[in-house]
Amino acid sequence: MLIDFLNDYYQADLKTIHDVAGNQHLVGNSKVFHGPLFVKIFKEKAMFYAEQHVNQFYYPEVYLDSVIFEDNYVVTLRDRELSDIDTREMTDELAYKYGRLLGNFHAKVTGNVSVEDTRLPLSHQLMNRVNQLKESLYYNDAKEVLELLKSDFDKSDLEYDQLPKVVLHGDFSVRNIMECEGQDILIDFERSHIGTSYQDFIKFFYNEVRDINLRNQFLKGYEEIFQFEVPSNELQRCLLFLCALDISRYNVSHSGGKFGDMASNMIATIKKGDAVLEL
Repeated sequence: MLIDFLNDYYQADLKTIHDVAGNQHLVGNSKVFHGPLFVKIFKEKAMFYAEQHVNQFYYPEVYLDSVIFEDNYVVTLRDRELSDIDTREMTDELAYKYGRLLGNFHAKVTGNVSVEDTRLPLSHQLMNRVNQLKESLYYNDAKEVLELLKSDFDKSDLEYDQLPKVVLHGDFSVRNIMECEGQDILIDFERSHIGTSYQDFIKFFYNEVRDINLRNQFLKGYEEIFQFEVPSNELQRCLLFLCALDISRYNVSHSGGKFGDMASNMIATIKKGDAVLEL
């Protein structure tokens, strides 16, 4: 029924191409917009609004429309010819380039788009995330690490509150960088929210850029665009835990192994006491 509605609404021939992370994607040509569309359908309102608001400001030439139909939240974009870049070998030049790409994103959208912004202390965010994992295979490990980090909470809460906040991409990785018309661009903003810039580095550094020289090249590119302050060891541990909890929560509700055993490895890293950014 939804696809029929959208085809009628846009005078289009939309068809499903794939279902990613629980979100349905459609493509097809539209007579209303005189060209090809890329349509993202969300079930979660917060993701819908993040994708909508960031695209409206960051890619105004690509953003076309938004529709709410029953319990479906739809963002319609102009379809582009995108190429994957994940076969590239990570080099100093690429790491530097990706740092500038993320720095430009943070600089451009921060203060200009409305995304989720929890006012809770970081320790409360961690406790809430752990409680959300009850009845899952991640819960016992998560509860153990929560107890382990409690001695860090006072310092981490204060530091997190004082650090500058940005609009995060929310899932920054090579997977969400594409080549379009000879330029590298960011895609997929449904997990954008407010936080410290370091939070956008965590998965990227932990999984894709482990080499210290490459990390420093990335930070060099980033800091040419946007200021960055390295968090304390205590805060880094807590933010890594927050990232691991979010991945765990994702794994509980989505099959397919998108993040593999990354969350479990992060938890193990925290238990070993070395969950800090090596530079």
